[in-house]
Amino acid sequence: MKTRKLVLIIFLLSFFFLANIQNPDKPLKGEWDFKLKKIWEIDRAGDDVFGRPFSLMATEDGILYVYDTANKINYIFDKDGNFIRAFAKSGQGPGEIIGQEFTHYVNGKVYIPAMNGINLFTKDGVYIQTVKQEGRPLDPRIFLSNDEIISAPKTAVFLPEGKGKIIRKNIKTGDEAVISEFSVQDWGMAHSRGRVIDMISIGFSPLMTLGYSEGRLYWGMSSSYKINVTDLSGKKISSFSLKRKSKKVSNRFKKKYFKSPNFPDEMLAQIADSFPDRLTFFHRIEVHKGLVYVFVPDVDLESKSAKIKQIDIFSPDGKFLYCAYIKFEKNRHHLFSPLNNLVIKNKHLYAVLMDEDDNVLIAKYKLSLPNGN
Repeated sequence: MKTRKLVLIIFLLSFFFLANIQNPDKPLKGEWDFKLKKIWEIDRAGDDVFGRPFSLMATEDGILYVYDTANKINYIFDKDGNFIRAFAKSGQGPGEIIGQEFTHYVNGKVYIPAMNGINLFTKDGVYIQTVKQEGRPLDPRIFLSNDEIISAPKTAVFLPEGKGKIIRKNIKTGDEAVISEFSVQDWGMAHSRGRVIDMISIGFSPLMTLGYSEGRLYWGMSSSYKINVTDLSGKKISSFSLKRKSKKVSNRFKKKYFKSPNFPDEMLAQIADSFPDRLTFFHRIEVHKGLVYVFVPDVDLESKSAKIKQIDIFSPDGKFLYCAYIKFEKNRHHLFSPLNNLVIKNKHLYAVLMDEDDNVLIAKYKLSLPNGN
């Protein structure tokens, strides 16, 4: 009997440590080389020269969807980079978009959530319908199926007492269930002359970040390097963290970073004060071949933007395996977007780049990924 109890205690202790992994900031297997090999590079969609491609979304068979926020339209390219068509332009008519963010692809259909509802298109960009959200509008972050979404607020704006919820909802029936609740801070909200300015600045704004794969939801506030893993009912599977020191920034740094002709000195001071004095730890979570990829932002004062230069790679159970770096050609650099314009899909990397002459480009690379074993 004592032996059985001892075995049970050892098993429970092993499960506890497995479920809550705390990693030192040193990858077990060192640095990973993606070995980027360019396949193609394009600078326009038909007659349209790229303005500011904010969002990329690639399918398994290599079809690429691009949302260009400067040109206010979406484009489709085939796997070889050939332009197929434009669709979903900015506007208020049928098939037009107001306030677009991410693009999603589910079961052969394209979903574009926006201020005017969830806009549905065929794979070829033909408009089907717009699904209006009744009652409290949700922010679709992940599409589980044609009808089911996972929603979570990014910031504390309009959240009572800074409490947020991760929600699973059926947009067809309206049924919803809470997966988890979390606390958010009202960083990035400047108050000036009775106005409230909500700003999301990657690298500065602590944001709720979500990733999903095969029934597992990976989520965490980017203000601390801890990622929770739950199932879709909210049951905890595990969590993992990284003991990485946060980068401190001064108020002077923040004022230089946010300085703009649009901000008078009083407003600039309030904006600087509204952000924390430490940078966030991650921007996006993806899963490839069973491994968890955590995209790390790097704030650049000169360009006044954050760039993704580093990706931390974790095992399925949360061990810190590799640190990988995105290294483009010497005359190319990533033109960062707060949405997803640096995307890994099916052993390929799609990236929005800028060359030495400030031309905006989209490139597709073959890359080498570690095995998930």
